[in-house]
Amino acid sequence: MKLTRRTMISSAATAYAVHAAPRSGLRKPDAWMPRLSENLADVKPQTLKWLKQLGCTTVIYQGTDDVDHDRKGYTVADILPHKQNCIDAGMTLESMMIPIDTYLQARLGKPGRDREIENVCKTIQAVGQAGIPMMEWRFWPDFYWDSRVGYYDKPGRGGAGFRGFDYSRVKDMPPFPEIGSVSESEMWSRVLYFTKPIVATAEKANVRLSMHPCDPPVATMRGVARIFHSPDNMRRFLKDVPSAHSGITFCQGTFTEMGCDVLQEIKYFAEQKKINLVHFRAVQGIVPNYTEVFIDEGDIDMVLAMKTYKEAGYTGPIVSDHTPAVVGDNGWGLLGRTYSHGFINAAIHAANLF
Repeated sequence: MKLTRRTMISSAATAYAVHAAPRSGLRKPDAWMPRLSENLADVKPQTLKWLKQLGCTTVIYQGTDDVDHDRKGYTVADILPHKQNCIDAGMTLESMMIPIDTYLQARLGKPGRDREIENVCKTIQAVGQAGIPMMEWRFWPDFYWDSRVGYYDKPGRGGAGFRGFDYSRVKDMPPFPEIGSVSESEMWSRVLYFTKPIVATAEKANVRLSMHPCDPPVATMRGVARIFHSPDNMRRFLKDVPSAHSGITFCQGTFTEMGCDVLQEIKYFAEQKKINLVHFRAVQGIVPNYTEVFIDEGDIDMVLAMKTYKEAGYTGPIVSDHTPAVVGDNGWGLLGRTYSHGFINAAIHAANLF
């Protein structure tokens, strides 16, 4: 056979076909894929670039305190620059947090709460007009995250910075002077007074509201009833204010701390279409004593939890939320969250396989 360029190429192709073995174990696209997201302190280009590199598609914007400097209630003009940053990064702004300090008087049950509620409703309307589908919110007056409510720092794996909670540190402490004692019935009254008008506004604005349970989930904190401390009270809340636009943030860490059957509660709330956002984080222990740990060392089997979301039909956003402090990290925990997202991606793939 005359050796030409064509015969040389043909011979090489034939040789490759003979020696190349079929490859097994090739990954197929995951059939079930929730919206990978993360709670962000800001939506600056560098932060969004990091999030995109993790494979996330949507943004949960928690650090919204500076969106409305004057506390007048959001306008569309306040929102659009933040939304545009996300668009420029190839991502979708899925949710914004209602800053909790904008309804302090509502949480305290004091005069001035009606004006605050008006501003919150204005914010929800503007978010809807700007095309943002969801807002997250919390409601307890003693909104602290330090030793005043029983939290403390402790060393974890390899010296990582863990956060522990021990109710014995605060159970005998007096009520907060700025809050006083608040009964369970009074707290329910305050919550419903606030919730009913904002849910009605959300329905008109086509915005989903996602309520985060109390953390730590104790029945009473220094004389103040924390009504969102159990799955049954979460159910009561959703029954008292029934709306397709009102749901919950299923903070898996907080539900773990409650000491309930976490997988059964995932199934229940997801099948009811009441989970608007998942905080996929791990905890060791339950109230009255627990520790927030790395995502791979908590009490709950996280792959089984992910499989439960899949089987219950949940397809909404999932974030990692709290993370232990690791060497070289920043204040928001980008390195720790990166580790969590690697685990989350693997858990999603595993849930699709088994």
